[in-house]
Amino acid sequence: MRRARTCRRRSPLAPADREPCELLEWDTEFWGKRIGRVADGSLDESRVAAIDAWADANDVDCLYFLAAGDDPASAHAAEAAGFRQMDVRVELACSARADSLADGVREAREEDVETLRGIASSSHGATRFYADPNFPDARCDVFYDTWIRRSLEGWADGVLVGEVGGSTAGYVSCHLAGETGSIGLIAVDASARGHGLGVDLARGAIAWCAGSGAERMTVVTQGRNLAALRTFQRAGFLASSLDLWFHKWYRT
Repeated sequence: MRRARTCRRRSPLAPADREPCELLEWDTEFWGKRIGRVADGSLDESRVAAIDAWADANDVDCLYFLAAGDDPASAHAAEAAGFRQMDVRVELACSARADSLADGVREAREEDVETLRGIASSSHGATRFYADPNFPDARCDVFYDTWIRRSLEGWADGVLVGEVGGSTAGYVSCHLAGETGSIGLIAVDASARGHGLGVDLARGAIAWCAGSGAERMTVVTQGRNLAALRTFQRAGFLASSLDLWFHKWYRT
């Protein structure tokens, strides 16, 4: 499945010279909790006070904060303020290169939807939402089910699937922003892992984005997800940045 136009995703970070945080409308609706995100930048005692005041004024239940990996002072400030680290965010990048898709990798079709939703709901347990005990695992399953469904409906610019023995066994979603392409979501069904399908899908995403005009590719994964890191490295990606995700709950 492919969109007719490029989807340019707006940065979720609020300008630091306006509000210290922003309310995340989609997250709030999905989780049934008022969820916000701290604007990009370093943390110190005075900024923490402004963030807490904003959270109180906006009746926020949970705030996300992404600390730069080379900014330990912000990580320490976050911990002292009651934020808990939930994830190590690793971004990898490579040059986009046009190539043919591997055997068994193709564009998604309407009949793949239910199978891909089933794979999505059982394949992303290493993410920060599962790591946070205040997000129920069953609801996290629905989160990724919803993500791949929306990707197939047009939120992603393209979705590729991988087949094993003629059966759909994995997927990768592709996004385009000018000359940069990215992998949004990638998974292989547990029954088909260990045979290189993830690498074929990652390489397929690179080729698909290159064929759509991208010159550079990026992907984000979890530091605890060693299998994903190996997959992306085998596909030609190299680590380009490392950051830390924190969550702070004001009410659970």
